[in-house]
Amino acid sequence: MKKHINGSDSAKKKSKQLIFRVIVLTIGLACLGTGIFLLVRRPYIEKKRVEKASDIVESIQVGSVVVKVKTDDFEVEGEAYEDAYEAVDENGNPIDFESELFDLPAEVELRAIGTITIESIECILPLWDEASVVALRYGAGVLNIEKSAPGQNGNLVILGHRMKTFGSLFNRLGEVKIGDEIEIVVADGTSFVYVVDEIIEKLNPSEIPTVVNPDIDDGKRVTLVTCTPTGVGSHRLIIIGHLAE
Repeated sequence: MKKHINGSDSAKKKSKQLIFRVIVLTIGLACLGTGIFLLVRRPYIEKKRVEKASDIVESIQVGSVVVKVKTDDFEVEGEAYEDAYEAVDENGNPIDFESELFDLPAEVELRAIGTITIESIECILPLWDEASVVALRYGAGVLNIEKSAPGQNGNLVILGHRMKTFGSLFNRLGEVKIGDEIEIVVADGTSFVYVVDEIIEKLNPSEIPTVVNPDIDDGKRVTLVTCTPTGVGSHRLIIIGHLAE
């Protein structure tokens, strides 16, 4: 005996199939749109970050040393990892970056001590008096400024993010060579030029305290610290220079 399917049942089946296909297509388009958005969003943010840092540099050069920024702007991927730079507070304790961000108001004031320029890689950035999460989004930051300042004896440690975007923050630091100059111009216009004489291309994070100690007895030294490889950050790139007398 043949089983007959009436027109109503057939129409319902086709309707369900159509609805299912529409749902699948909608989900697919949503995923595609999200992917495109994320692909385009990061380069856009980095472009705006570079522009913002450049604007801040210009304001510093005309005498403005305090900059107000929004706490949640220009976040850097991975910045909240506690071991990002093995950074410590004034008591030598590891900085809890997540707690630091949680405790901040909607806007914060950053204080610049000047600018840092590495002409060989076309890098010029604001140089902050702190290496906080927010400060490092807009430039380079000095670790333990109260223990070492530009031009003084001691180890001037400067941190910066190794961004994926070409030319953003310390993205090109890996191109620095022995003999290159690092110029720091402080707020009153005084210039301090350091000459690079040592490069540690791949340092294990656990060894960072050996190079960032501000009390290192090594004359007037500057130490730049950033992540390596670019986009991975499993180790640290260290650039060391001494003041040109």
